[in-house]
Amino acid sequence: MNDLFKFLYHKWMPGNTRWYPFLAVYYLTYSCQFRCPYCCDGSGTPYYKLNTESAAVGQAIQYLTRIRSFCKDVVISGGEPLEYPQFSAFIKQIPALRFRQVILTTNGFAVDKFLETIAVAVDSLVFSLDTLDHGKADAWHGIGAGSLAKILGNIEQADRYHIKRYQITISSVVTPNNIEDLYAVYKYAKQRNYIFAAAPQLMGVKAHPELFNNPRYIQFFNFLIAEKKKKGPIFGSRLYLEYLRDLKKFKCFPFTMLVVAPLGEVFYPCLEIGHPGGHILTNMSLHRLRQVAARQFGSQPACDIRCHSACALGFSIFLQNPLPTIKEKFLAH
Repeated sequence: MNDLFKFLYHKWMPGNTRWYPFLAVYYLTYSCQFRCPYCCDGSGTPYYKLNTESAAVGQAIQYLTRIRSFCKDVVISGGEPLEYPQFSAFIKQIPALRFRQVILTTNGFAVDKFLETIAVAVDSLVFSLDTLDHGKADAWHGIGAGSLAKILGNIEQADRYHIKRYQITISSVVTPNNIEDLYAVYKYAKQRNYIFAAAPQLMGVKAHPELFNNPRYIQFFNFLIAEKKKKGPIFGSRLYLEYLRDLKKFKCFPFTMLVVAPLGEVFYPCLEIGHPGGHILTNMSLHRLRQVAARQFGSQPACDIRCHSACALGFSIFLQNPLPTIKEKFLAH
């Protein structure tokens, strides 16, 4: 389906009952060896406490094949996707599906084991990095001393890898306890020409209450906005960053995305609300799946101030004010 058609559909007919996603997210596994204090799904449950059962490689590729029929771009996420038991066998099959863009998110701890296959399958490699303070990072990760040192070494190794096709992004969660640390993380990313992305800590679906009207939080996003004006390598338009800074209410368009759980369940209407809307391999069209799920769980709710995440807010900004995003993409090339 043409992206322009999808844009016009979501912009002018958001109340219709069809489902035209721009982007898919596949949670390959919920397993993760880290115990980051901000980790949670839309219900507030840490991912590592969810069902850690994962699909066999053949099934997972079937899910992605079906996803490809709806979306050109996919995010492979977790948990920690590199903890999937057959990750190498899985990632090797991704290029044959001919996605336009494959984004892999990771905590980075085991990247060195899989660089050969990641390098030929992934277009955007996203590392989670929330501080450069080794003591704080190691305590947050919860697996003992040396975890941050290993991650930083793996990022450098990934950057130097001789056949890479991916752009590296450093993704930071802004919490009340690491705001000052993030200036150094941004500097680290900028010096290496990595993209820097920041988003507020969510507790369930809402930003941490200590971030609202927090002058330290506001100052950090003002810093990012100023850097953006100077062409700093920061994800999102200035308008997007302003919404994150102010934690303003925005209109959500959940059916711009397709989010699939490890065993193939489709989240309805979105990841954060997370109703099991149906299985990705059913014979139903995605439109029919939406209609059936709506009868069971109700139509898209009118949400309050929540879900200030890259995907939810990013698509909202793009649909309601597309010019900054289009201009940024044009100037980037």
